[in-house]
Amino acid sequence: MAAGTRLPPSPAAHALDGDTAAAAPSVPARLVAVSLVAVGLGGGALLVWWAVAFHRANARLWMVPAGLVLLGTPLVAWLSVFASGPCGRSRTPRHPPLQELSSLLHWLAGS
Repeated sequence: MAAGTRLPPSPAAHALDGDTAAAAPSVPARLVAVSLVAVGLGGGALLVWWAVAFHRANARLWMVPAGLVLLGTPLVAWLSVFASGPCGRSRTPRHPPLQELSSLLHWLAGS
């Protein structure tokens, strides 16, 4: 390769740069989304099964916390992902960490 020539960036690197406004989710991201939905539906189904079949006898009570965990975990995961907003954030922080550390040290020193 001649000096000064550059290879075009890979599609994965381009998507990470934030240059694309709406990049399509990758296959692993879709797989994670589908699995979170499946786990949540499984937890809901477990709770419904317990309520229909075992609630009157107060039997198999282990199904209640297991169903709540399976139902609630995907909801908390989705909430944390959407609350953090990873898609619209640029890769470079507004204030570099060293600048923040420097200003913190000046504040602690009382300068």
